[in-house]
Amino acid sequence: MVLADLYPFIKATHVGLALLSGGLFAGRGLGVLLSATAPMAPWVRRLSQVIDTALLGAALLLLWILRINPFATPWLLVKLTLLVAYIVFGTLALRRASTRTGKALAFVLALCCFAVMAAIARTHDPMGMLRMMGL
Repeated sequence: MVLADLYPFIKATHVGLALLSGGLFAGRGLGVLLSATAPMAPWVRRLSQVIDTALLGAALLLLWILRINPFATPWLLVKLTLLVAYIVFGTLALRRASTRTGKALAFVLALCCFAVMAAIARTHDPMGMLRMMGL
């Protein structure tokens, strides 16, 4: 068996982990905005790190199998740029922003980045949602 034979499993794992990661972030962000302590508990933070590490591993395997250079593929380059923005907004939303309003704004922006990344991944087009709407 070669690695390419595992492509469907790796892709499904990547998609599942992306949904799990986004869902966990959304839950943690809401919890932080509601002043709960559980979203920042060490075990929750570790779980998030494990999921995100596995997600990155699956993404790298997919790139390897498909022999894709993400910096030469427009839709992947846009998705990676949005990933950086998602991480920045996510850290602001969960701990770095000093005010509740700042955390809320960063949380909404992070969720927007996540939604656009999902649309880009689905369409393989840097225009993402606009292509999904037929524009």
